[in-house]
Amino acid sequence: MNSAISTDAASLKKEPERSTEAAFHPWHFFVLLSLIAATVAVLLSRQSAPEHLVLISLAIGAAGLAAFACYRMIAPLALPDIDGGQALSAGLRADLEREKALTLRSIKELEFDRAMGKLSPQDFDEMAHRLRARAMGIIKQLDDGADYRGVIERELAARTAKTARRPRPHACACGTRNDPDARFCKSCGSRLEAS
Repeated sequence: MNSAISTDAASLKKEPERSTEAAFHPWHFFVLLSLIAATVAVLLSRQSAPEHLVLISLAIGAAGLAAFACYRMIAPLALPDIDGGQALSAGLRADLEREKALTLRSIKELEFDRAMGKLSPQDFDEMAHRLRARAMGIIKQLDDGADYRGVIERELAARTAKTARRPRPHACACGTRNDPDARFCKSCGSRLEAS
Protein backbone atom coordinates (compact mmCIF):
# COMPACT_ATOMS: atom_id res chain seq x y z
CA MET A 1 0.00 0.00 0.00
CA ASN A 2 1.38 3.37 -0.97
CA SER A 3 1.66 5.83 1.94
CA ALA A 4 0.27 8.66 -0.21
CA ILE A 5 -2.87 6.64 -0.93
CA SER A 6 -3.44 5.75 2.71
CA THR A 7 -3.03 9.36 3.83
CA ASP A 8 -5.36 10.64 1.12
CA ALA A 9 -8.02 8.20 2.25
CA ALA A 10 -7.50 9.27 5.85
CA SER A 11 -7.65 12.96 5.03
CA LEU A 12 -10.87 12.54 3.04
CA LYS A 13 -12.55 11.01 6.05
CA LYS A 14 -15.37 13.10 7.36
CA GLU A 15 -14.63 15.14 10.48
CA PRO A 16 -16.87 14.46 13.45
CA GLU A 17 -20.09 16.42 13.36
CA ARG A 18 -20.22 19.41 15.62
CA SER A 19 -23.24 21.05 17.13
CA THR A 20 -24.64 23.75 14.85
CA GLU A 21 -26.49 25.56 17.63
CA ALA A 22 -25.78 29.26 17.81
CA ALA A 23 -24.10 29.97 21.13
CA PHE A 24 -22.37 33.03 22.50
CA HIS A 25 -18.68 32.30 22.93
CA PRO A 26 -16.15 34.42 24.87
CA TRP A 27 -14.39 35.54 21.70
CA HIS A 28 -17.70 37.04 20.46
CA PHE A 29 -17.66 39.37 23.46
CA PHE A 30 -14.12 40.54 22.75
CA VAL A 31 -14.85 41.12 19.05
CA LEU A 32 -17.98 43.11 19.85
CA LEU A 33 -16.20 45.14 22.49
CA SER A 34 -13.31 45.89 20.09
CA LEU A 35 -15.68 46.95 17.31
CA ILE A 36 -17.65 49.22 19.61
CA ALA A 37 -14.47 50.75 21.04
CA ALA A 38 -13.02 51.28 17.56
CA THR A 39 -16.23 52.92 16.35
CA VAL A 40 -16.33 55.27 19.35
CA ALA A 41 -12.64 56.12 18.95
CA VAL A 42 -13.07 56.89 15.25
CA LEU A 43 -16.12 59.10 15.93
CA LEU A 44 -14.33 61.01 18.71
CA SER A 45 -11.07 61.33 16.81
CA ARG A 46 -9.99 64.91 16.06
CA GLN A 47 -7.89 64.00 13.07
CA SER A 48 -9.99 62.42 10.37
CA ALA A 49 -7.22 61.43 7.99
CA PRO A 50 -7.78 57.85 6.79
CA GLU A 51 -4.40 56.62 7.98
CA HIS A 52 -5.10 57.91 11.50
CA LEU A 53 -8.49 56.23 11.60
CA VAL A 54 -7.04 52.94 10.35
CA LEU A 55 -4.25 53.03 12.92
CA ILE A 56 -6.70 53.78 15.75
CA SER A 57 -8.93 50.88 14.65
CA LEU A 58 -5.97 48.49 14.39
CA ALA A 59 -4.66 49.51 17.81
CA ILE A 60 -8.04 48.89 19.43
CA GLY A 61 -8.37 45.56 17.57
CA ALA A 62 -4.94 44.53 18.85
CA ALA A 63 -5.97 45.50 22.38
CA GLY A 64 -9.08 43.33 22.03
CA LEU A 65 -6.97 40.42 20.80
CA ALA A 66 -4.58 40.85 23.73
CA ALA A 67 -7.53 40.93 26.15
CA PHE A 68 -8.88 37.69 24.66
CA ALA A 69 -5.43 36.08 24.95
CA CYS A 70 -5.29 37.07 28.63
CA TYR A 71 -8.77 35.61 29.13
CA ARG A 72 -7.72 32.32 27.50
CA MET A 73 -4.66 32.19 29.72
CA ILE A 74 -6.43 32.96 33.01
CA ALA A 75 -9.79 31.20 32.45
CA PRO A 76 -8.50 27.61 32.93
CA LEU A 77 -7.07 28.62 36.29
CA ALA A 78 -10.24 30.35 37.52
CA LEU A 79 -13.10 28.40 35.96
CA PRO A 80 -13.75 24.68 36.45
CA ASP A 81 -13.51 22.93 33.08
CA ILE A 82 -14.60 25.70 30.68
CA ASP A 83 -14.11 23.58 27.56
CA GLY A 84 -15.64 20.40 29.05
CA GLY A 85 -15.47 18.36 25.84
CA GLN A 86 -17.92 15.56 25.39
CA ALA A 87 -16.71 11.99 25.49
CA LEU A 88 -16.38 10.39 22.09
CA SER A 89 -18.80 7.68 21.12
CA ALA A 90 -17.41 4.16 20.88
CA GLY A 91 -17.77 4.09 17.09
CA LEU A 92 -16.09 7.45 16.57
CA ARG A 93 -13.28 6.50 18.97
CA ALA A 94 -12.73 3.23 17.08
CA ASP A 95 -12.61 5.12 13.76
CA LEU A 96 -10.12 7.62 15.14
CA GLU A 97 -7.95 4.86 16.62
CA ARG A 98 -7.95 3.06 13.26
CA GLU A 99 -7.09 6.28 11.43
CA LYS A 100 -4.29 6.98 13.92
CA ALA A 101 -2.87 3.49 13.39
CA LEU A 102 -3.00 3.96 9.59
CA THR A 103 -1.30 7.35 9.81
CA LEU A 104 1.47 6.07 12.07
CA ARG A 105 1.98 3.07 9.79
CA SER A 106 2.18 5.45 6.81
CA ILE A 107 4.89 7.42 8.60
CA LYS A 108 6.88 4.20 9.15
CA GLU A 109 6.46 3.24 5.49
CA LEU A 110 7.61 6.69 4.45
CA GLU A 111 10.71 6.43 6.64
CA PHE A 112 11.40 2.98 5.17
CA ASP A 113 11.04 4.35 1.62
CA ARG A 114 13.50 7.14 2.45
CA ALA A 115 15.97 4.63 3.91
CA MET A 116 15.69 2.53 0.74
CA GLY A 117 16.39 5.61 -1.41
CA LYS A 118 12.95 5.71 -3.04
CA LEU A 119 12.23 9.30 -1.92
CA SER A 120 14.15 12.51 -2.24
CA PRO A 121 14.80 14.41 1.01
CA GLN A 122 12.46 17.22 -0.10
CA ASP A 123 9.58 14.81 -0.78
CA PHE A 124 10.19 13.03 2.48
CA ASP A 125 10.19 16.27 4.48
CA GLU A 126 6.97 17.49 2.87
CA MET A 127 5.08 14.20 3.23
CA ALA A 128 6.39 13.49 6.74
CA HIS A 129 5.36 16.97 7.88
CA ARG A 130 1.78 16.44 6.62
CA LEU A 131 1.53 12.96 8.14
CA ARG A 132 2.90 14.03 11.52
CA ALA A 133 0.54 17.02 11.63
CA ARG A 134 -2.38 14.70 10.86
CA ALA A 135 -1.29 12.20 13.52
CA MET A 136 -0.98 14.96 16.12
CA GLY A 137 -4.45 16.24 15.21
CA ILE A 138 -5.97 12.78 15.61
CA ILE A 139 -4.21 12.20 18.94
CA LYS A 140 -5.38 15.60 20.21
CA GLN A 141 -8.94 14.80 19.13
CA LEU A 142 -8.77 11.47 20.95
CA ASP A 143 -7.35 13.13 24.07
CA ASP A 144 -10.00 15.88 24.06
CA GLY A 145 -12.82 13.35 23.94
CA ALA A 146 -11.38 11.02 26.53
CA ASP A 147 -12.94 10.40 29.91
CA TYR A 148 -9.66 9.96 31.75
CA ARG A 149 -11.15 10.34 35.21
CA GLY A 150 -13.47 7.36 34.69
CA VAL A 151 -10.70 5.24 33.18
CA ILE A 152 -8.31 6.05 36.03
CA GLU A 153 -10.95 5.32 38.67
CA ARG A 154 -11.81 1.94 37.08
CA GLU A 155 -8.14 0.98 36.78
CA LEU A 156 -7.44 2.04 40.36
CA ALA A 157 -10.39 -0.01 41.64
CA ALA A 158 -9.19 -3.04 39.66
CA ARG A 159 -5.65 -2.70 41.00
CA THR A 160 -6.75 -2.31 44.61
CA ALA A 161 -9.01 -5.34 44.28
CA LYS A 162 -6.12 -7.30 42.76
CA THR A 163 -3.73 -6.40 45.58
CA ALA A 164 -6.36 -7.30 48.18
CA ARG A 165 -6.62 -10.83 46.72
CA ARG A 166 -2.85 -11.29 46.42
CA PRO A 167 -1.43 -13.65 49.03
CA ARG A 168 0.98 -12.19 51.53
CA PRO A 169 4.68 -12.97 51.13
CA HIS A 170 5.70 -15.74 53.45
CA ALA A 171 8.69 -15.60 55.76
CA CYS A 172 11.56 -18.05 56.01
CA ALA A 173 12.95 -19.44 59.25
CA CYS A 174 15.82 -16.96 58.84
CA GLY A 175 13.31 -14.07 59.02
CA THR A 176 13.44 -13.00 55.35
CA ARG A 177 10.10 -12.18 53.71
CA ASN A 178 9.82 -13.86 50.32
CA ASP A 179 7.47 -13.46 47.37
CA PRO A 180 4.24 -15.50 47.50
CA ASP A 181 5.27 -17.70 44.56
CA ALA A 182 8.84 -18.30 45.84
CA ARG A 183 9.86 -21.90 46.53
CA PHE A 184 13.25 -21.07 48.02
CA CYS A 185 14.34 -18.29 50.37
CA LYS A 186 16.03 -15.42 48.57
CA SER A 187 18.45 -14.93 51.49
CA CYS A 188 19.52 -18.35 52.74
CA GLY A 189 18.27 -20.58 49.89
CA SER A 190 16.39 -23.06 52.06
CA ARG A 191 13.21 -24.64 50.74
CA LEU A 192 10.03 -22.77 51.79
CA GLU A 193 6.98 -24.60 53.07
CA ALA A 194 3.76 -24.14 51.13
CA SER A 195 1.32 -21.92 52.97
